[in-house]
Amino acid sequence: MKNATLIIATLVFISQGVLRADSNPVHLLPGMMTANATPGALPQALISDLTNAPNPFDSRRSGLAGETQISYQLLKDAEVSIALYDLLGHRVRGWDFTAGASGGRQGLNAFVWDGTNEAGQKVSKGGYLAEIVIETPETTVTAVRKIGVIH
Repeated sequence: MKNATLIIATLVFISQGVLRADSNPVHLLPGMMTANATPGALPQALISDLTNAPNPFDSRRSGLAGETQISYQLLKDAEVSIALYDLLGHRVRGWDFTAGASGGRQGLNAFVWDGTNEAGQKVSKGGYLAEIVIETPETTVTAVRKIGVIH
């Protein structure tokens, strides 16, 4: 009975011009894009393919074995800020990339973390969270990646 009432109320609103048949009461959430969108299609994600390898990694080793490469795809040029936190929420290290530059350009972006903090000291073994914040004139999107450090 509720569905029939809803359908009748909707038809009355449409017939009275209160609700247009082509209007959509759904609002976009932060991070959803409308430019070049196909009607009825899902919006494209501003960031995708966020990963790091190797994971976990041993920061005591030298060379590539002692580093992890963090990579991601951007839908378009954007300001990117990346902060690493330990599991207690303390900031360990951070990076900022400008739109159009390496780290903030459309397509594949990657950088290397050698397991050190802002002071250049090796971090303790354990879990870390990489918070990636992407800012465009239209929206701000945040993604999180877990990174393990072993010894």
